Amino acid sequence: MLQRFFIFCSGSDTAILDECSPGERTKYAGIGATVFFTAVMAAIAGSYALYTVFDNLFTAIFFGMIWGLLIFNLDRFIVSTIKKRNNFFDELIQASPRILLAVIIAIVISKPLEMKIFEKEINQVLLEEKNDMTLANKDQLALIHPLLKL
Repeated sequence: MLQRFFIFCSGSDTAILDECSPGERTKYAGIGATVFFTAVMAAIAGSYALYTVFDNLFTAIFFGMIWGLLIFNLDRFIVSTIKKRNNFFDELIQASPRILLAVIIAIVISKPLEMKIFEKEINQVLLEEKNDMTLANKDQLALIHPLLKL
């Protein structure tokens, strides 16, 4: 049952694959699992990114799921329309939308994670810059108003 779901995710024809060897079904199930888990990771990353922006859990989950479904459908379409060619460059050109999509998904997944991992360091740098700016403002005020004691 799980294999049939992943075959569906790959965009393959299940009726044709029922007549094929188990190795072919496993291959297409693996492709479908890749498409499915890419969409799941995109939904999680999109939800987290939206949560950090809007600070509303339900809005973040809703739009994160829409983002995941969009990625799922787009990736499934791209994978199901790729055909085997005899020329490497023709295959590369045909796969270029999927490569571009993979780069976009990687950025969307990695940036929120990177921000969370380095959150303490980022906050520390921001605090230091805020302190430096506060001291610079005090110095400027002291120059403008020498009688003011800050």
